[in-house]
Amino acid sequence: MFRPYRRASQFAVFLLMFGIPLLNLWEIYAITGTFYAINIGGLGIADPSAILQSMFAAGQFAPPILFSVFFPVLFAFLFGRVWCGWMCPYHVISDGVAWARGKVRGMIGGSSEPETWVFLDPFKANVTRYSFLLLGTAAAGIMGIPVLNYVNAPGILSAEAMILVRNLTISIEMGFIAIVLLVELLFLPRFWCRLFCPTGAVVSLFRAPFTLRVVSASNKPGSPCCKEEQCSAACPMGLAPYREGGNLLCTNCARCIDACRGEKGAGLLGFRGFQD
Repeated sequence: MFRPYRRASQFAVFLLMFGIPLLNLWEIYAITGTFYAINIGGLGIADPSAILQSMFAAGQFAPPILFSVFFPVLFAFLFGRVWCGWMCPYHVISDGVAWARGKVRGMIGGSSEPETWVFLDPFKANVTRYSFLLLGTAAAGIMGIPVLNYVNAPGILSAEAMILVRNLTISIEMGFIAIVLLVELLFLPRFWCRLFCPTGAVVSLFRAPFTLRVVSASNKPGSPCCKEEQCSAACPMGLAPYREGGNLLCTNCARCIDACRGEKGAGLLGFRGFQD
């Protein structure tokens, strides 16, 4: 099962978010920066969406800066949108909010199972995400400021962690995160990751025929593996994994695979090349 490994990866990255400024306070500068851009021993690694915004805001193409997105882009080509499902600090908190929402619904007589707000189907959700990305990028070019960087949840959380460690306070940007999480808790679970996150939108574009993805070993891969559709119920992005494993919304979080291998599942889902 993938869940323990995913959780270990998520919490390791979450702790790294606080560990970097702590190391810097102790005058250890082997690693510096935030999740907008990190420098590891002189090697710069940046969020592709942040670089995209910065270039449009500056109004110029900067080849040296593009090298900083080489490793994130290569990683995405190989493993898909695993940053979102396995590492993103916002996604960890969103998981917690989804769990809390399920508990509250269970106490008032509803289902206690995690849910995904699917008021938009996957196609419309992707149209919304990329429309938001395009509008934000156009605004960056017109206004001369990286507009979407101010609503980039993982970057904001990382910057806030640095401010908290250094100054024992938080900035007003944390209010944006609080509002988004409150909306997820009360009204629209998972809406930010499905419909708006600029990092997720950009990263999901880098894929190829060899990119890791969820596939079905069923003789009828377009049909549910089991009548309960455990995989669809488990998917935080509101997909039907047995036929939509290649969708741009998929984060390769492997929840569907774990659910398919569970007590009521058919055990037919897996990552391409890694099925049992």
